[in-house]
Amino acid sequence: MKDAMDLILNPIRTRIIQMLSTKETITASELCEKINDIPRTTLYRHINILLENNILLVVAEKKIRGSLERTLALNTEAMSQINTMENAPQNVLGFLMNKYARFQNYWDGENADPVRDKLFLSNSVVMLNDQEFDQFLSEVWGLIQKYNYQFADGRKARDISIISLPIDSDKKID
Repeated sequence: MKDAMDLILNPIRTRIIQMLSTKETITASELCEKINDIPRTTLYRHINILLENNILLVVAEKKIRGSLERTLALNTEAMSQINTMENAPQNVLGFLMNKYARFQNYWDGENADPVRDKLFLSNSVVMLNDQEFDQFLSEVWGLIQKYNYQFADGRKARDISIISLPIDSDKKID
């Protein structure tokens, strides 16, 4: 099995996982229709990687015109095993290093243009109680859902990362 964070942080596999996190099941063909900016063969390769590593499950198969159509579901048990308290420090490090590597690849590219590409970093501290924070996260999730992970003319994939960390007021941060 590949490193779990490498598996789920790949941009194409992240989109597949996101799509399946919003639906109970979806066929591989439906995934290809929804994520239609990625070549079908590439998408199937990433689906197979997720299947081989038990992140996705085949919950049904049906013959359609000589082909086998698979219905997929997210393996929530496997995802729960990845997202444990024991794995948390390594998962955070993997997440941050993945972002660092993607920024480095961007800057190493010949055509890096942060203005054209709307590249930005932002950090905000907000004052919210737990209920307000839950509402905030719900609204952010709603915004992400609004754009449905689906390619259309003029749209391009953008990687948006949100990190929440409590500020420990007892410790001095320089």
